[in-house]
Amino acid sequence: MNKIGKINFREIKRISPSQFYSMKNCAYKSLLAEAFEKKPLLPVSSNAYFGIVLHKMLELIAKGEVRNDDGFNKVFNEQVRSVEESLFKNGYNFFIPLQKNVKDYGLKKILLKKHLSAVSEKPAISNNAEYHSEKWFESQDKLLAGKIDLVIITGTDLEIIDFKTGAIMEDVLDDSGEVFSEVKEEYKAQLKLYAYLYFENTGKLPTKLSLVDLAKQKFMVDFSLSECIGMFEEAKKLLQCTNESIVTGIFVANPTQTNCRYCLYRPACSFYQCQLKIDSDMNDVSGSLRNVVKYQNGNVNVFLQRGDRQFTITNFPAEKYNILKGSINKNIGIYNLRREATKFVLSATKTTMIYE
Repeated sequence: MNKIGKINFREIKRISPSQFYSMKNCAYKSLLAEAFEKKPLLPVSSNAYFGIVLHKMLELIAKGEVRNDDGFNKVFNEQVRSVEESLFKNGYNFFIPLQKNVKDYGLKKILLKKHLSAVSEKPAISNNAEYHSEKWFESQDKLLAGKIDLVIITGTDLEIIDFKTGAIMEDVLDDSGEVFSEVKEEYKAQLKLYAYLYFENTGKLPTKLSLVDLAKQKFMVDFSLSECIGMFEEAKKLLQCTNESIVTGIFVANPTQTNCRYCLYRPACSFYQCQLKIDSDMNDVSGSLRNVVKYQNGNVNVFLQRGDRQFTITNFPAEKYNILKGSINKNIGIYNLRREATKFVLSATKTTMIYE
């Protein structure tokens, strides 16, 4: 049975452009991540781990270190093996092999390989173009820092590109209630912060900010210097306020389905635990363990009581029976469940974890 133990909060030394939007939505999540030394309490999906491979490959292709099919296949297999070794080390062997656990694995690999053409096309685009990939930038006060995926300099044009392996666009409503698609706000903020870092370090403001997805589609982000400076000041203020909460001991969180659904530290979040007591629509459940039943087919069902409600969690593997049986009448939380059609009935998944 997993346990949280005492949480020792630590000052967050700096914020990254990729971290800013998440911290803005819920700073307490960032404090928990720092307290646990960025070691997640829950596994993410297999697609997220495969995303590490995809992003690394995009980096190597952009650097020109992978230039042809043979090199691609060799390095791709090495990267997959590296991630799988890490998964095994962390006890997430249920994700191995990734090829059998990632949706559209083959299609994503094919789309990724199409980026090889960009390497061979570089000289044709411009003999004077400069390409700088995965370069580290930090502000003079050391409070903001991060790596820019790719900078392309062609004459007076200076483009910052950030690679994304997932969806870049989201549906939003305009003032008239019509639905339209635009670049996610978190990606806009991230690129503007990268632009500020580049400007502060070089004195040059990018002329273009772009996002490129796995299918090589490019999405432009409008910006101005004043916007970038404002975003930087907002990030610094957010970092300061977040760290001050450690001193005062007054923490604030924003436990919503949007913020909490993919948070890897929710078993340690007291705000989320309170939310679970009143919200039955989450894919997690907490309560007093009342009974454990093992069936002839080996499946194990767990029955939790929370107030006047009883939750049934099905489909636990047989090897969980003894440890669950020994926790009768204890308060536990069960995370990463699948909701079933019957109300208050959920089922265990590969990524389900239990915390006492």
